[in-house]
Amino acid sequence: MNIVIGASGQVGSNILKEIMRRDLPVRAVVRDPAKLSEKNVETRTADLFNLEQLTQALQGGTCVFLLTPENPASNDIIGETKHVVDNYKKAIQDSGIKKVIGLSCVGAQIEDNTGNILMSRMLEEGISALDVQKVFVRPSYYYSNWLGFLETMKQYGVLPTFFPDNLKIDMNSPLDVAACIAGIIIKDAFSEDEKVIELTGPEKYNSLEVAGTFSKLLNKNIEAQPIPKEKWNETLKSAGFTENTAANLSDMTRAVIDHIAVLENPNKAVKLPSDLHQYLKDQLKNGEPI
Repeated sequence: MNIVIGASGQVGSNILKEIMRRDLPVRAVVRDPAKLSEKNVETRTADLFNLEQLTQALQGGTCVFLLTPENPASNDIIGETKHVVDNYKKAIQDSGIKKVIGLSCVGAQIEDNTGNILMSRMLEEGISALDVQKVFVRPSYYYSNWLGFLETMKQYGVLPTFFPDNLKIDMNSPLDVAACIAGIIIKDAFSEDEKVIELTGPEKYNSLEVAGTFSKLLNKNIEAQPIPKEKWNETLKSAGFTENTAANLSDMTRAVIDHIAVLENPNKAVKLPSDLHQYLKDQLKNGEPI
């Protein structure tokens, strides 16, 4: 039995679809079953902070997909991550899981003040101690992050960005990431080289190129508008982040800009197929993201 934690999320929901499409046994683990897009799937309800619920959700499974918590309203996101990782370790040991696929991110190998990236490092370090097969998948920046500014682009013709507008960074489609992870889940064994898999898209993009892509797709001139560093926390808090989560996201952004959060093995990184234009085009059907 393959188990997908966070099966209602962006990546988890598409992993679930990929496994179901291949007619393989799969169980969705979510906190709120109402948010599941797939209704005809075995489902367990579990809060990741509740060890008993989590252990029960993993019972009878052989492979589990894990991810770290995303909670903009948290006042201690690193502490919450530690709690969840500790629960993962105990639940995996008590349930007899044999294989773990962890959603990490590029830069997780770095020992530095990397904000949200530290959460992925904590997941990797915590699970590495377990005597199970394990693979950590490190995607790059998701194309989908830019869709959060869609209404701003439509109304004002600007694309806010936390990056210098000419800074090219690795990006990829979360749908490609999900398909890649589904393929890893159904694989029987892994070589040493496959224990950490880094993912990029077919090419790097900067904010100017992203704005140009939206200009073509929206048939409207869109200009990239970098947000000064001193305004990052204020901007994030106005979007619903707490002081704590805003600070961690800012630290992650600085790590990217300062070239601290980089691929560990760039020559071995897997290039996913979808380019930015195709991904955004598919998501903007009828003018709205899907």
